[in-house]
Amino acid sequence: GAQAMIHFTKEPYSQDALHGRSAILRCEVEDSTDVEFEWLQNGVPVQDTEQRFKEGSNLQFATVDRHRDAGDFQCVARNLLTGEEARTTNASFNIKWIETGNVVLKQPASVAEIQPSSTVVLRCHIDGHPRPTWQWFRDGALLPDGRNTFSVSNKERTLTLQSASPDDNGLYSCCARSAVGFVCSQNNFTLNIIDESFPQAVVVPQDLIVTKNEEAMFDCQFAAVPPPTQEWLFEDSPVTNRSNPASPHMPRTTVFANGSLLITQVRARSTGVYKCVGHGQRGKSLVLKATLRLAEIEEMAPFSPKVLTANQGHHIACPVPRGIPTPQVWWERNQERVPTAGRVYQEGEQLFFTSITETDAGTYTCHAANKAGEKKQELSITVATVPKWVEMPKDSQLEESKPGYLHCLSKASLKPTVTWYRNGVSISEDSRFEISENGTLRINNVEVYDGTMYKCVSSTPAGSIEGYARVHVLEKLKFTPPPQPLQCMEFDKEVTVSCSATGREKPTIQWTKTDGSSLPAHVSHNAGILSFHKVSRSDSGNYTCIASNSPQGEIRATVQLVVAVYVTFKLEPEPTTVYQGHTAMFQCQAEGDPVPQIQWKGKDKILDPGKLLPRIQIMPNGSLVIYDVTTEDSGKYTCIAGNSCNIKHREAFLYVVDKPAAEEDEGPGSHTPYKMIQTIGLSVGAAVAYIIIVLGLMFYCKKRRKAKRLKKHPEGEEPEMECLNGEA
Repeated sequence: GAQAMIHFTKEPYSQDALHGRSAILRCEVEDSTDVEFEWLQNGVPVQDTEQRFKEGSNLQFATVDRHRDAGDFQCVARNLLTGEEARTTNASFNIKWIETGNVVLKQPASVAEIQPSSTVVLRCHIDGHPRPTWQWFRDGALLPDGRNTFSVSNKERTLTLQSASPDDNGLYSCCARSAVGFVCSQNNFTLNIIDESFPQAVVVPQDLIVTKNEEAMFDCQFAAVPPPTQEWLFEDSPVTNRSNPASPHMPRTTVFANGSLLITQVRARSTGVYKCVGHGQRGKSLVLKATLRLAEIEEMAPFSPKVLTANQGHHIACPVPRGIPTPQVWWERNQERVPTAGRVYQEGEQLFFTSITETDAGTYTCHAANKAGEKKQELSITVATVPKWVEMPKDSQLEESKPGYLHCLSKASLKPTVTWYRNGVSISEDSRFEISENGTLRINNVEVYDGTMYKCVSSTPAGSIEGYARVHVLEKLKFTPPPQPLQCMEFDKEVTVSCSATGREKPTIQWTKTDGSSLPAHVSHNAGILSFHKVSRSDSGNYTCIASNSPQGEIRATVQLVVAVYVTFKLEPEPTTVYQGHTAMFQCQAEGDPVPQIQWKGKDKILDPGKLLPRIQIMPNGSLVIYDVTTEDSGKYTCIAGNSCNIKHREAFLYVVDKPAAEEDEGPGSHTPYKMIQTIGLSVGAAVAYIIIVLGLMFYCKKRRKAKRLKKHPEGEEPEMECLNGEA
């Protein structure tokens, strides 16, 4: 079949690139199956390096180099099956660059040939592509345009001094700028033309730092032909010989013939900038400056004690106090300098521990000193170790209702902090739990539910250890719950009295009469339950519940049983509606043995008979009477009847309404409400009807009895009873 042709979809093209920056040449074909790519530079295969490598079919440049990457690049695509080969057109980089260089002397040939008034040419060896523009500097200051003393050639990159003189002396440098960037010269040229008539510094005064009241000496000498004159200035005022200066701000000074300046008893007012000025026959005056300062040192900031973890690396910085001159700092321990190498060493103001141990604990002193004196601060270092067990917590059996102890004893270089957990919850000290100084947990009153898992954690800043203990509570023999000492039984009813107990072993429970007599026949007991099948008056008395097991013995509880007739209501209060200004009455009677007491509660408040208003009274028979009622008396009223064995209550509502207009005309003499009249009328009518029915029944029964006697009834049953029983 026909062979497939290689068609390029992307070919490399010539482009701009920056020296030192990244770039890429792309090469892609329509179908890359079985196609291998190769790159050529000037016809030579390109080898992969870190700076230039093939990435897929493209050629990647991590950093373009103006020397290495110059020339033509070509991509070659080759089909490995058919051997067909295709090549792209050539592509190259227009590499832009700028490179720093030195300032060199071009004319004359050597520095030794430079004489006053000769021509001096300096060349700037900064170059680049595209060609940069240059600037010249002397002592860091840009040389201004338009001066007749020098000329600049951008083409030659030169600076020409037409007639060099000592006034041109200085450090010459150049800088260049292009689209690529901005660079300055590395090694610069110092021009130093000596003209004997110009003052030259022979001895340069040095900056001085002295202590208060110490003397200071500045040395300064100039040379010139003819010899120069010299003077000293302080704060721009001439300094002269003064043994006792008239001006208080001037120091005591002596200027020697050789040009040196002596200042005695230096004070704060003596400090500042001193100028030594040399004047020659020609040229500018030469000014040399020197600073006089008083030595000083500030107090050092105190250290806080540090706790460092054992077997780890640590470093501590000493806060260097400010001072003139800058203080020298060093560390000491036991009045000996800490070495500069080893496991514990100092470097500058830092104290290093490569691996701290317990023996490194103690006091370290940081010293700082200069001419003004010495300051020091002590640092206390404690080395924290992981706790070790002295006595671990262990499973324990604790007796109920007695104090219990769980031990957690550990030791470390720092006193460990002990925390106890109960079922994973932290134990806080309270009335039941106490944690002693040595870590022992005291349970003041052991309860059954204290039988669970406990965890003790002993910790220091270096780490922690933990131990576990399971507590088994030895239960005491006890009633659960204790029987009530006084209990009531309802007369003529079936009643049970319970008694239960627990212990290390399940106890046996028995009931007896406290006086030693046997239980009546109608009373039985089983599994702690005392059963009265029908309570009689004689069942009152003291009974004893006995719980016992073999390991713990027995316990007893005495119960006084009281037989009572429980409270029942004979009359219950009923809802009542009353006109305003009339009298309301709630009836309430109860019976029982002991005889119940009656109390009333009105609108959710107990009505105290001793504190009631005159218009509200509780009658001896228990009724509640409210005179001259108002709308505020409306609400719920409760009769409470109770004796020593039980309490019952009944509720009724009082509704206070306005009197109809017709009844208001009857005047104040009518106080009986309509509801009460209606109630009395119904009661009387019912009583009369009952009497009539009884009389009729008696008359009917007499007639029946007479008839039966005549027939001689064989069974002899009382005829009147038969009648009453409804039998034929």
